Amino acid sequence: MDDAALSAGNFLCRCDSPVIVTVFAGIPDRYAELTEWDASCGFANGDDGVMMRRDEDRTAAQHLGGVARWLDFVDSQYRSRTPAAAEIASRIADTATEVGADTIALPLGIQHEDHELTHAACALLLRDRRELVRSWVAWVDVPYRLRFPEQVVDRLESLRQQGFQLAPSEFPMTEAKRAALAAYPSQAKGLGAAAMENAT
Repeated sequence: MDDAALSAGNFLCRCDSPVIVTVFAGIPDRYAELTEWDASCGFANGDDGVMMRRDEDRTAAQHLGGVARWLDFVDSQYRSRTPAAAEIASRIADTATEVGADTIALPLGIQHEDHELTHAACALLLRDRRELVRSWVAWVDVPYRLRFPEQVVDRLESLRQQGFQLAPSEFPMTEAKRAALAAYPSQAKGLGAAAMENAT
Protein backbone atom coordinates (compact mmCIF):
# COMPACT_ATOMS: atom_id res chain seq x y z
CA MET A 1 0.00 0.00 0.00
CA ASP A 2 3.01 2.31 0.05
CA ASP A 3 4.06 1.65 -3.54
CA ALA A 4 2.18 4.44 -5.32
CA ALA A 5 3.40 7.05 -2.85
CA LEU A 6 6.97 5.72 -2.99
CA SER A 7 7.19 5.52 -6.75
CA ALA A 8 4.71 8.10 -8.06
CA GLY A 9 3.94 10.42 -5.15
CA ASN A 10 5.46 13.48 -6.82
CA PHE A 11 3.26 12.86 -9.87
CA LEU A 12 0.12 12.03 -7.88
CA CYS A 13 0.20 15.20 -5.79
CA ARG A 14 0.05 17.18 -9.04
CA CYS A 15 -3.11 15.38 -10.14
CA ASP A 16 -6.61 16.61 -9.47
CA SER A 17 -8.05 14.47 -6.65
CA PRO A 18 -6.24 11.21 -7.48
CA VAL A 19 -7.84 7.92 -6.53
CA ILE A 20 -4.96 5.71 -5.40
CA VAL A 21 -5.99 2.10 -5.95
CA THR A 22 -4.03 -0.69 -4.30
CA VAL A 23 -4.77 -3.98 -6.03
CA PHE A 24 -3.34 -6.29 -3.35
CA ALA A 25 -4.96 -4.86 -0.23
CA GLY A 26 -7.40 -7.64 0.58
CA ILE A 27 -7.82 -8.91 4.11
CA PRO A 28 -6.75 -12.57 4.36
CA ASP A 29 -9.18 -15.15 5.71
CA ARG A 30 -6.78 -15.58 8.59
CA TYR A 31 -3.28 -14.57 9.56
CA ALA A 32 -1.19 -17.68 10.00
CA GLU A 33 2.35 -17.52 11.27
CA LEU A 34 3.85 -14.02 11.27
CA THR A 35 5.52 -13.46 7.90
CA GLU A 36 9.13 -12.36 7.62
CA TRP A 37 8.11 -9.07 6.01
CA ASP A 38 5.48 -8.22 8.61
CA ALA A 39 7.95 -9.00 11.38
CA SER A 40 10.51 -6.65 9.79
CA CYS A 41 7.82 -3.95 9.74
CA GLY A 42 7.23 -4.25 13.48
CA PHE A 43 4.00 -6.22 13.44
CA ALA A 44 3.43 -8.93 16.03
CA ASN A 45 1.40 -12.14 16.06
CA GLY A 46 -2.26 -11.23 16.34
CA ASP A 47 -1.94 -7.86 14.59
CA ASP A 48 -4.29 -7.15 11.70
CA GLY A 49 -1.46 -5.93 9.50
CA VAL A 50 -3.61 -5.16 6.47
CA MET A 51 -6.00 -2.94 8.41
CA MET A 52 -3.10 -1.17 10.10
CA ARG A 53 -1.50 -0.58 6.71
CA ARG A 54 -4.81 0.65 5.29
CA ASP A 55 -4.87 3.28 8.02
CA GLU A 56 -1.37 4.39 6.97
CA ASP A 57 -2.44 4.36 3.34
CA ARG A 58 -5.52 6.50 3.98
CA THR A 59 -3.40 9.16 5.68
CA ALA A 60 -0.75 9.10 2.94
CA ALA A 61 -3.40 9.51 0.22
CA GLN A 62 -4.77 12.57 2.01
CA HIS A 63 -1.29 14.13 2.00
CA LEU A 64 -1.19 13.60 -1.77
CA GLY A 65 -4.57 15.28 -2.16
CA GLY A 66 -6.39 12.08 -2.97
CA VAL A 67 -8.24 9.13 -1.55
CA ALA A 68 -7.20 5.51 -1.09
CA ARG A 69 -9.17 2.64 -2.59
CA TRP A 70 -8.40 -1.01 -1.97
CA LEU A 71 -9.23 -4.03 -4.09
CA ASP A 72 -9.69 -7.31 -2.27
CA PHE A 73 -6.89 -9.34 -3.86
CA VAL A 74 -4.66 -10.68 -1.10
CA ASP A 75 -0.97 -9.77 -0.81
CA SER A 76 1.39 -12.53 -1.94
CA GLN A 77 2.73 -13.09 1.58
CA TYR A 78 -0.73 -14.25 2.75
CA ARG A 79 -2.45 -15.86 -0.20
CA SER A 80 -2.86 -19.46 -1.24
CA ARG A 81 -4.18 -18.70 -4.74
CA THR A 82 -2.64 -16.34 -7.28
CA PRO A 83 -5.29 -14.46 -9.27
CA ALA A 84 -5.14 -14.30 -13.05
CA ALA A 85 -4.09 -11.07 -14.69
CA ALA A 86 -7.41 -10.97 -16.56
CA GLU A 87 -9.32 -11.10 -13.28
CA ILE A 88 -7.31 -8.18 -11.93
CA ALA A 89 -7.71 -6.25 -15.18
CA SER A 90 -11.48 -6.56 -14.98
CA ARG A 91 -11.54 -5.12 -11.46
CA ILE A 92 -9.21 -2.27 -12.40
CA ALA A 93 -11.41 -1.42 -15.38
CA ASP A 94 -14.54 -1.47 -13.22
CA THR A 95 -12.89 0.81 -10.67
CA ALA A 96 -11.67 3.24 -13.35
CA THR A 97 -15.18 3.44 -14.76
CA GLU A 98 -16.75 3.84 -11.33
CA VAL A 99 -14.54 6.80 -10.36
CA GLY A 100 -14.61 8.38 -13.83
CA ALA A 101 -10.84 8.18 -14.27
CA ASP A 102 -9.29 9.94 -17.24
CA THR A 103 -5.77 8.63 -16.58
CA ILE A 104 -4.39 5.34 -15.30
CA ALA A 105 -0.92 5.36 -13.76
CA LEU A 106 0.48 1.83 -13.73
CA PRO A 107 3.64 0.28 -12.31
CA LEU A 108 6.29 -1.09 -14.63
CA GLY A 109 6.07 -4.17 -12.43
CA ILE A 110 9.64 -4.82 -11.40
CA GLN A 111 10.74 -7.93 -9.45
CA HIS A 112 7.89 -8.26 -6.91
CA GLU A 113 5.17 -10.75 -7.82
CA ASP A 114 2.31 -8.41 -6.96
CA HIS A 115 3.86 -5.56 -8.96
CA GLU A 116 4.34 -7.91 -11.92
CA LEU A 117 0.71 -9.07 -11.76
CA THR A 118 -0.59 -5.51 -11.57
CA HIS A 119 1.51 -4.53 -14.56
CA ALA A 120 0.35 -7.59 -16.52
CA ALA A 121 -3.29 -6.68 -15.80
CA CYS A 122 -2.77 -3.10 -16.96
CA ALA A 123 -0.92 -4.34 -20.04
CA LEU A 124 -4.04 -6.35 -20.94
CA LEU A 125 -6.14 -3.22 -20.61
CA LEU A 126 -3.67 -1.29 -22.75
CA ARG A 127 -3.96 -3.96 -25.40
CA ASP A 128 -7.71 -4.56 -25.31
CA ARG A 129 -9.29 -1.48 -23.71
CA ARG A 130 -6.92 1.40 -24.31
CA GLU A 131 -9.90 3.72 -24.79
CA LEU A 132 -10.96 3.08 -21.17
CA VAL A 133 -9.16 6.30 -20.19
CA ARG A 134 -7.74 9.29 -22.04
CA SER A 135 -4.13 8.73 -21.04
CA TRP A 136 -1.82 6.16 -19.52
CA VAL A 137 1.25 6.84 -17.35
CA ALA A 138 3.82 4.27 -16.23
CA TRP A 139 5.89 4.63 -13.08
CA VAL A 140 9.08 2.78 -12.19
CA ASP A 141 8.92 0.74 -9.00
CA VAL A 142 10.89 1.88 -5.95
CA PRO A 143 13.14 0.38 -4.62
CA TYR A 144 13.44 -2.28 -7.32
CA ARG A 145 14.30 0.06 -10.19
CA LEU A 146 17.83 0.62 -8.86
CA ARG A 147 18.43 -3.04 -8.05
CA PHE A 148 17.13 -4.49 -11.33
CA PRO A 149 17.80 -1.94 -14.11
CA GLU A 150 17.74 -4.62 -16.80
CA GLN A 151 14.11 -5.39 -15.91
CA VAL A 152 13.26 -1.70 -16.28
CA VAL A 153 14.79 -1.68 -19.78
CA ASP A 154 12.94 -4.87 -20.75
CA ARG A 155 9.61 -3.56 -19.48
CA LEU A 156 9.99 -0.24 -21.29
CA GLU A 157 10.79 -2.07 -24.52
CA SER A 158 7.71 -4.25 -24.07
CA LEU A 159 5.55 -1.14 -23.72
CA ARG A 160 7.13 0.38 -26.83
CA GLN A 161 6.31 -2.77 -28.78
CA GLN A 162 2.68 -2.37 -27.71
CA GLY A 163 2.66 1.11 -29.19
CA PHE A 164 3.07 2.98 -25.92
CA GLN A 165 4.68 6.33 -26.70
CA LEU A 166 7.27 6.95 -24.00
CA ALA A 167 8.04 10.49 -22.90
CA PRO A 168 10.12 10.24 -19.71
CA SER A 169 9.31 12.76 -16.98
CA GLU A 170 10.83 13.47 -13.61
CA PHE A 171 9.13 15.35 -10.84
CA PRO A 172 11.06 17.05 -8.04
CA MET A 173 10.50 15.92 -4.47
CA THR A 174 7.56 17.70 -2.86
CA GLU A 175 6.62 18.25 0.76
CA ALA A 176 3.37 16.40 0.01
CA LYS A 177 5.31 13.27 -0.93
CA ARG A 178 7.55 13.60 2.13
CA ALA A 179 4.46 13.79 4.32
CA ALA A 180 2.89 10.82 2.54
CA LEU A 181 5.98 8.67 3.06
CA ALA A 182 6.09 9.64 6.72
CA ALA A 183 2.60 8.18 7.04
CA TYR A 184 4.04 4.67 6.53
CA PRO A 185 6.03 4.00 9.72
CA SER A 186 5.62 0.24 9.39
CA GLN A 187 7.06 0.20 5.88
CA ALA A 188 9.88 2.54 6.86
CA LYS A 189 10.97 -0.15 9.31
CA GLY A 190 10.84 -2.84 6.64
CA LEU A 191 12.43 -0.89 3.82
CA GLY A 192 14.73 1.21 5.94
CA ALA A 193 14.38 4.92 6.62
CA ALA A 194 17.04 5.77 4.03
CA ALA A 195 15.05 4.06 1.28
CA MET A 196 11.98 6.10 2.17
CA GLU A 197 13.92 9.36 2.38
CA ASN A 198 15.65 8.79 -0.96
CA ALA A 199 12.55 7.75 -2.91
CA THR A 200 12.57 10.66 -5.35
